[in-house]
Amino acid sequence: MSTADARIRRFSTVTWLAGSAVAVVLAFVLVPFVGVNPRTGDLVLTDPNRYEYEPWDDPDAQEVQLDGDELSGTAASGFVELPPGDDVWVVGPLTSGTDDYLNVYQQVDAAVGLDDERPDYIGLVSESRKIAVVSAATGGRLWFAPRLTDWTASVSRETPTPIEGGSATGDGPALLSYDGDALSARFAFEGDGFFTVDAAFPGEIIDLVKGVDDVDTRASWPAQGRVILRVDTDEGAGRWTITLDEPASDTP
Repeated sequence: MSTADARIRRFSTVTWLAGSAVAVVLAFVLVPFVGVNPRTGDLVLTDPNRYEYEPWDDPDAQEVQLDGDELSGTAASGFVELPPGDDVWVVGPLTSGTDDYLNVYQQVDAAVGLDDERPDYIGLVSESRKIAVVSAATGGRLWFAPRLTDWTASVSRETPTPIEGGSATGDGPALLSYDGDALSARFAFEGDGFFTVDAAFPGEIIDLVKGVDDVDTRASWPAQGRVILRVDTDEGAGRWTITLDEPASDTP
């Protein structure tokens, strides 16, 4: 090989390497994320986790469809309008797309800009888990984080049973409401299996009790006023009782 041929070969190699480097840089700029959806096998050109914690910032967020007692959404970020009222929305469990859970956020007032008041994370929905959502007087929105697959979930609007006389008792799941000054209660369960109680307010859900078999415990919640208590246990597993604690008197 002559000196001229060697120079030409080196020049061609350098040109090819430089062109490849430019192509890689351009590809990264134009398509910064490339992956494979493990659920469907499809090529993914956008990071599915980018808006997991802020679905309201997703420019491609889609409105979730509400049809009777079913919500249906795509793998993209989604939202559904939450009308004002005293009814409680019970969302879940998932009825399709059950391989993964669904993170849910609540925007308490849709009239307030998202830069001024960001939606609150209120929990997740799965094949076995549901949440009770309390709408504010101003309405709002529910936001759903992106996933790897489309999904459907059961949804119902329910009117909770008021707690009267300072206590409530029952057998099986229940949705209760309390509007008063008490900030704590005693929760007792005599039976077999799980026993859980959540406290729900607009934009917030708190796990109060998580127990198995016989349970006898006290728990408190932070806000005075109306609170929704969602009791979850198997039908026929045993009876439960909730006894509100009397608020401390200011009179000596």
